[in-house]
Amino acid sequence: MNLDKTETGGQTLNTKEYKYFCENRFLGNLSSSSQSSHGEINKDNVVLPSVKPVQEISHPADFRDFFKKRYPQTTLFTKPSTHVFHSTDFLLTVAPNISEELISPENLAEIHDLARHLKEGVTSFFGFEFRLMSNDARSDYLIAVSSKKREREALLETMKSLPEKFLQLNEWHRVKDLTEKWMDPNSILHDRVLGIWLEFDTTNKGVKTPVPNVFLQTIPLRIDESKDVEKCSWVTRVAIPLLTGSKVSKKLENKFFEALEKLPKHASVFHVASMIARDTKGGIRLVIKRIKPEEIIPYLESLGWRENSEGKLKTLLDELKNYSNCIRLHINISDHVHPKVGLECFISPERYHEVDRWEEFFDYLVSKNLCLPNLRDALLGFPGVTQEDLSQEFTFESYVPSVKIEDNGFSKALVRYISHVKISYDPKSSVEAKAYIGVRLFSRRWAVGQN
Repeated sequence: MNLDKTETGGQTLNTKEYKYFCENRFLGNLSSSSQSSHGEINKDNVVLPSVKPVQEISHPADFRDFFKKRYPQTTLFTKPSTHVFHSTDFLLTVAPNISEELISPENLAEIHDLARHLKEGVTSFFGFEFRLMSNDARSDYLIAVSSKKREREALLETMKSLPEKFLQLNEWHRVKDLTEKWMDPNSILHDRVLGIWLEFDTTNKGVKTPVPNVFLQTIPLRIDESKDVEKCSWVTRVAIPLLTGSKVSKKLENKFFEALEKLPKHASVFHVASMIARDTKGGIRLVIKRIKPEEIIPYLESLGWRENSEGKLKTLLDELKNYSNCIRLHINISDHVHPKVGLECFISPERYHEVDRWEEFFDYLVSKNLCLPNLRDALLGFPGVTQEDLSQEFTFESYVPSVKIEDNGFSKALVRYISHVKISYDPKSSVEAKAYIGVRLFSRRWAVGQN
């Protein structure tokens, strides 16, 4: 079995060499200490092309182009692999698939520098956020940490090993405190927080040490009877104080309970966020799922929200229904509901890279001057899948998110997809649109007897 020369820097490798090549193709696994001018020297006496270690990649363009130039058919995986991936492994794999119109080489290098501080195994699901009317080619970076597969344990290890410049910030200490509580089997957070999203604002060039906004993925929250109040109070009495470093005011807590009490039937809050990277003056964000478009305005008005305009939100919702069949509502609350609301637009059922209706949606956004045409084209070119085993067809019947399989002895696939579009509506300002793309690790167990 020989490997094509274009993938190995000009050499044809035999089976033994190819196996070693696969096992060591990650940048982080190829250290300069094990290389000579003729390539890498290893315990198997296999000479491979010299590979630039990640710490030696100085020019941002090198980072994006590395795999594209050296391995045109980039595959991150080996067969079978028990590797626990690092966030930089994922970034290196998807980087060639992200247009420079979305993320500049400089911004990508900044995101990579941030990801280097995360421990391996901390996430198998991450994404990027883009402003659709900006050509600055900068993105926010988001990672999901699950309560499963020891991801939260890896998050705590990350917190313990952060550089001093991070630990000088109170916000990072609070994230660490939250993670420790989340890890504690005796804590109410242990089973009621299903996961955490960390959102890093890397669009701001002036931020020297990034601080994440923290989204808690909770069990469904709603209040149907008085006893439910106590079931939901852990959010305002335990979780949010850990993140903000102070008690939640009685006015905010009452508004939180009111927001849960007045939810339409079947709707629930499933994300609660503290935007600790921003000056939110003690407020919290709620993300509401299973709310129908026609229920959104009555729900907001029941909480005291007023549009003070000629039905523009209704018009917007009526238009969005033509392109999205699943809209989630973002509201920011303090002692009142803030005027600006977010409408997360999904296409259901979630088929990841197989969804074919995004082009129509982005054409609509372009027609409304909510998205630049070049960004539409760049986003539509992102979805795809990278498989470990190309002999197996990727289907959602045979592959599942890897976090659902406890061990790592599985065949893997890395799926790139458009997650959703978020429309921000403020009665006193113009409408804004952002796009979110996701990357998720999927797994397929090897069949018995397969090797």
